[in-house]
Amino acid sequence: VIDWLNNHGDVFLKKNTSIGKSLQRAKALQKSHEHFESVARNTITNAEKLLAAADELAQTGECDATEIYSEAHELEQRMHGFLTALQRRRAVLDLTVIFYSHVHELTNWLEDLYTELQSTELADSVEGAEQLIAQFNQQRETTVEAAINTVGEGETLLEQLRLISMETEKAGHSADYKHIEGVLSQLNDSRSQLEDLWAARKLKLDLCLQLQVFERDAMEVSSQLELLSEELQHMEMVTDGTKAEQLLQIHNESVMHVQNCTYEVIQRGQELAQVMSEHDNDATNRIGVLLEYLNERQVDLEGLAEQKRLRLQQCIHLRNFEIEARQVILWVRNGESMLTDSFMCPNSLVEAEQLKKEHEQFMIAIEKTHFSVVTVTQRAEVMLQQQHYNGELVRAIAENVTLAWQQLMYHAEERQKLVMASTNWYKTAEQVWSVLESLDRDYKRDEDWCNSEKAGTTNTQAKAAYLVQLINKHNEQKEAFLRACTLARRTAETFLKYVTRNLHFLGVQMKFGNPEQRVKGTLAKLLQQENLVLEYWTMKKRKLEQCHQFVLFEQSAKQALEWIHDYGEAYLTSHTNLGSDKNETEALLKEHYEFRNRAKETKENVKLLLQLADDFVTKGNIHATSIMEWCSMVDKRYKLFSSRMEKYRVQLQGKLGVTHQEQNEKDEQRQSDSSIEEKLEQTGTNKEITEEKRKSARRREFIMAELLQTERTYVKDLETCINCYMKPMSQPNVNVPSGILNKENVVFSNMDEIYEFHKDVFLKELEKYETIPEDVGHCFVTWAEKFSIYVTYCKNKPDSNALLVEQAGSFFEEMQHKSKLNEPIASYLIKPVQRVTKYQLLLKDLLTYCEEHTGEIKEALEVMMNVPKKANDAMHLSMLEGLEDTLQAYVWDPKQLIKKGRDRHLFLFDVCLVFSKEVKDSSGKSKYIYKFKLMISEINITEHIEGDETKFALWTGRAPISDYRIILKASSLDTKQQWVKRMRELIQERVLYLNDALKDKQATMFKPPPKFFNTSRVSRELEGEGVEGLTALERRGSLISVTSNATTGTNDSGSSGGGMQANR
Repeated sequence: VIDWLNNHGDVFLKKNTSIGKSLQRAKALQKSHEHFESVARNTITNAEKLLAAADELAQTGECDATEIYSEAHELEQRMHGFLTALQRRRAVLDLTVIFYSHVHELTNWLEDLYTELQSTELADSVEGAEQLIAQFNQQRETTVEAAINTVGEGETLLEQLRLISMETEKAGHSADYKHIEGVLSQLNDSRSQLEDLWAARKLKLDLCLQLQVFERDAMEVSSQLELLSEELQHMEMVTDGTKAEQLLQIHNESVMHVQNCTYEVIQRGQELAQVMSEHDNDATNRIGVLLEYLNERQVDLEGLAEQKRLRLQQCIHLRNFEIEARQVILWVRNGESMLTDSFMCPNSLVEAEQLKKEHEQFMIAIEKTHFSVVTVTQRAEVMLQQQHYNGELVRAIAENVTLAWQQLMYHAEERQKLVMASTNWYKTAEQVWSVLESLDRDYKRDEDWCNSEKAGTTNTQAKAAYLVQLINKHNEQKEAFLRACTLARRTAETFLKYVTRNLHFLGVQMKFGNPEQRVKGTLAKLLQQENLVLEYWTMKKRKLEQCHQFVLFEQSAKQALEWIHDYGEAYLTSHTNLGSDKNETEALLKEHYEFRNRAKETKENVKLLLQLADDFVTKGNIHATSIMEWCSMVDKRYKLFSSRMEKYRVQLQGKLGVTHQEQNEKDEQRQSDSSIEEKLEQTGTNKEITEEKRKSARRREFIMAELLQTERTYVKDLETCINCYMKPMSQPNVNVPSGILNKENVVFSNMDEIYEFHKDVFLKELEKYETIPEDVGHCFVTWAEKFSIYVTYCKNKPDSNALLVEQAGSFFEEMQHKSKLNEPIASYLIKPVQRVTKYQLLLKDLLTYCEEHTGEIKEALEVMMNVPKKANDAMHLSMLEGLEDTLQAYVWDPKQLIKKGRDRHLFLFDVCLVFSKEVKDSSGKSKYIYKFKLMISEINITEHIEGDETKFALWTGRAPISDYRIILKASSLDTKQQWVKRMRELIQERVLYLNDALKDKQATMFKPPPKFFNTSRVSRELEGEGVEGLTALERRGSLISVTSNATTGTNDSGSSGGGMQANR
């Protein structure tokens, strides 16, 4: 048996390890293996018999049992190994045959599928499409399952081959292993390709099903659309609101249902067409035809349904709109009656606060009314935009509501401004007066600010810093209370302006008398108190500066005494020895000379202090006694030190036997030095005052001196003109030419008024600022209103010139010779105009040399710059003819617009834009004929017009359509930009006011035109910034800077004019 195993069995198994690379080879190897198994069966049987015989021999005892069992065990192991290998070989071959068989079957099946899946067969009905999809899914599941099983068998075969290789430790199966892997890879590739075909086929089948379903649903929806359209065409039209509501509900439900169905089908069709466009153009065209048909039917239905729905809705809306509008108009009329009946002009802060409280309650009360008005106008706008079948009635109702509300808003706006103006005026006046009184008491107190208790320290350097702080604070107080007084005057102007406007615009009478006299009286008291406080302020500033001078003087004196004590006397005390020999004495003398040179600085400081003391005493310093005491102390100590130094020097020279005479030191004659104080301050305050600042200060003083000198000369010239030219015209014994007889007011205009103002008021006021030129701007701002007299004068100047040239003859030359004057009358008549220009130049120069607190100088310059502008505006306005006396709001008729380009001269007021035409009379003199006006509250602006940068458009109403638009062409781009900027400011002022007055501000096409107001000015003049600042000052007992951006005007409403070309 063992021999057979060695020579045949094991040899066969080792030789036959391959499994074959095809089904035929695998079957041949399987057959060969079966033949080998049949051959090996005899050997296996013999082995079994031998093992049985071994047991019997061992049990009989005839042989050695151990040897028998050893042989039997060896035979058993050999047979077990052989049988195991034989069975493994048989199993692998069986598995290989099965795998190759399944691979062959699967390959043939896949080839058939490739052909089938590339077929273009599709169903022509929903049911047929669903059946094809079911067959496709079944076929795919079967194929996938077979492929998975076959791949599993291959992977199992590979695992067996790996185990055999590991146990036999041979690589004989590597080629078979790689072949099997290749077969599996091919199977996976085939399956991937099949998956792509399946996906394509599945997509075609799905699209086919969707197409069939879409076509079926589309036909059903089309039938519904046709049926509903037929019903809508024969539906009854109603005008009754209640019945319309019932029909509208039924109509909406039926249309909504059909629309939802149609929308769903169309949506699916569009999505399907988008997908089909990449696969089947024929199907896409079919879908497109159906979608187009559905869209046409849907559009037809929507048109009919919308017409019916709109008619029903408009009927309902109109009925509700009429009811709501009547109620709103009733509320507005009630509010207007309340506002008119409650009008009063407050005469005190208590009344102003009460009026404010009542007005706030009123504004809260009409919020609901305003919301209702907005709702009505917005609803009307929507109804008209939707082309209501009775648009004229809707528009008429909305305009009635708008007109009623606009009248209420005009009254409310003017009342609001009066409330704000009155409250601000009374608060400001009361608080400014309180602050001025407080400052008056404070400045009258006689205090010594440089004593140790007041300064809180005994250190002279700290005292000096404390005094500098006090001086700076004192200067800030002046700036603050001057601005506060200016604020009071402006709030008074604003208050009186809105009192007048309320009386005019609201058309009511004053119940308790006009408050103008009371306000002007209060202003006069404030001005008197202001001047008094300014005088005391100047006195206190002088005292503070003198205290500062004394502290600096005291500090320098202490420094000199300390040096004498710490260095001078210490040197003399330590140098009493004259030296033991000549060399030592010479060294001591040399050291003495060196110390004397170092002491020269102290000598100069002492001399400076002595000179400064004389200067302070001469100028009446309040600390003159203390200054002289320090002066005496320093002088005495320094003389003692100097004499001891001289004595010691003489002793040293005497011991050395020096024969030549040294120049004796003598006190120099104390002389006055104008820069002594500056030198001392530079020493004590680390040169705080720079040379540049001193130059600026001297320049300011020079400008102020020039202002005062020219003002006195100006007053004298006006007096000369009045006495020598104007007064003789009215004397009975003077032969005045008939052309100028009794025409003094034309020739001289209001020169006498200008003279009285400058002589009695302005010159005296300017003199108060002689020492404080940086604050002279306050004087101009304070009296800004009075400079309106120059507007009158400048406006009249052309008439005066014309009269002098044409009618005066030689009359005024005779007056000139009689009075022995060097200048003719024309030179005197031009002086007021030149004076305004001179003020401008001086203020500009002063502004250049003022480093701080330039605010009021700038405002003063603006006041002077505005005088010629206002005169020019007034001159043009005087040429305007035909303007109504009262600028009341009215509904503008667009038919008034010109049809083509015309030259027009425009006047822009706070409340309206006036269009006029320039014409010339028979004498060639220009004048302006009033054409029409637009209210600012109704204007909107389009800044840019295509094709011309100098054009812009004004429009009113709903939108900038041609029927409501005027195109203006300015003379230049700069002129256009100025007009657009100013008009937008005026328009914005109303928006700001309305935003503050009421919360809900949605724009509507029926927005009410406002009364005349300027909320920018109101916000600047009337907001409580200045008042709040004064309240805080009053609590602190001192003033800080109170600013105001309010403009000071001479008219209730400003105007500006300009020539433009206008066309519609």
